Amino acid sequence: MRVKFTFLPISRKAALPINYNYFLTSLIYKFIGNSSRDYSAFLHDEGYRLGESKKGFKLFTFSTLRGGKYRADHGEIVFQSGHVRWEISSPVNDFIQHLIEGAFAKGREIIIGQEEVEVRFLIESIETLPRPEFKGTMRFTCLSPITVSQSVSTPAGMKCHYLRPWEDGFSEAIRNNLAKKYRLVNGNEIGDSDFRIKIDTEYMNKRSGKITKKISFKGTDIIGFMAPFDVIGSPELIEIGYEAGFGEKGSMGFGMAKEIVLNNLADGN
Repeated sequence: MRVKFTFLPISRKAALPINYNYFLTSLIYKFIGNSSRDYSAFLHDEGYRLGESKKGFKLFTFSTLRGGKYRADHGEIVFQSGHVRWEISSPVNDFIQHLIEGAFAKGREIIIGQEEVEVRFLIESIETLPRPEFKGTMRFTCLSPITVSQSVSTPAGMKCHYLRPWEDGFSEAIRNNLAKKYRLVNGNEIGDSDFRIKIDTEYMNKRSGKITKKISFKGTDIIGFMAPFDVIGSPELIEIGYEAGFGEKGSMGFGMAKEIVLNNLADGN
């Protein structure tokens, strides 16, 4: 399920650092903790795990802050006026329930940030969004960067390499990540060796190939991409990507995408 928050900035100077993802992750855990401290602690400390795996999946993703009138100023985003939209998604009902219940638990005013960087917003509304019809081929646009990585050997030792969409292994890495999420949510394996993602090359060429985006999360740089893309594969895997995020680090604000609905020109629409 996907929910959309609509905020109104009310601080005198509503300015956040460009790398604000950590603040949004913290706000999500705060909302959930307002409803259930136990579930918030479970999600933060453990997450959903496959077998004896040490890595837990959080099974949620969220968008960047969008809308309103804002400007970039010396490494900050200054929200000047208008409503700000923020979308959060998860296939886990408990997550969505605690998120919504906890958001209003202590009033409509919230704080994004911490210590010297705090911006106050008023929650204007929270609404659930309609689900698209999942098909074997769909087109999406990114609401937050998509990232996927692999470990590579270097003279200095193993290193994390963030795969670009045009590199070998990109689609396979996304597919493997989605298959794990699917198993966690549904309890069974899924086979889809033909799964692939195709970036909109026309869009990429117009931007001279500059579709990568680097975000710093608690001092660690993460590289992803933002561009329209097509997904070909089983509707079940595509649905998991929509709900829990395409690729890695959904809980850090990566991997959220929105369906692009193409007009049927043959019908004159």
